[in-house]
Amino acid sequence: MSHTEHEPFWSFVRERSVAVGETLETQGARGQTLGVVKVGLLKGLRKGPGEVDKPIVLMGKGRLIGFTQPFGQPATLRLVTITPTRVCEVEIQAIREIAMLHAPFQQAIYRTIADFIGCIADWSNLLRQESYLTKVCVALHLIAAEEGSQAFRIPSHTELANVLGARRETIARHIALLIDKGLFKKIDRWHGVLTTVDCNALLNSTGEERHP
Repeated sequence: MSHTEHEPFWSFVRERSVAVGETLETQGARGQTLGVVKVGLLKGLRKGPGEVDKPIVLMGKGRLIGFTQPFGQPATLRLVTITPTRVCEVEIQAIREIAMLHAPFQQAIYRTIADFIGCIADWSNLLRQESYLTKVCVALHLIAAEEGSQAFRIPSHTELANVLGARRETIARHIALLIDKGLFKKIDRWHGVLTTVDCNALLNSTGEERHP
């Protein structure tokens, strides 16, 4: 939908800032808005056997919040911000009554959902890597992809440790190793930049640490 042709719809869009640690979606709940991440990084948690939330994915710019809501389905994940975030939101009623009537909007939602499934698959595949050095490297590349830039804000070591099933000290040590190997550079305390397009240099290496 063009902005001019569908001005009434765009008037429903609201942008807001979200503090770190805020829950934007709750697994099993039915929300009232469809949102898109404009800036920031979120963790997706899934409650499985034992009723314990476990982080399974990090997601950022362009990802939908509440993509199940236009279809009347409950949320599949709990989404929590881990960096300062801004989101654009529209009431579900406006989505259903205006936006979903247009094929281009429907196609955009389906495409975004398919991309998100691919993102989940990438994080699942990451966890199958035996080397923690490779896990950390791939995780940083996936975060860069979410941010759309090789330079990005680094999540806390604790957040990375939680999603990778490691200790915080393990994450700090392996980021330092990536820096020593010239695969990653720190810009400042909170930001870094990747110096390679992938982790192929590590994928065939042996003897790396394999415990958390």
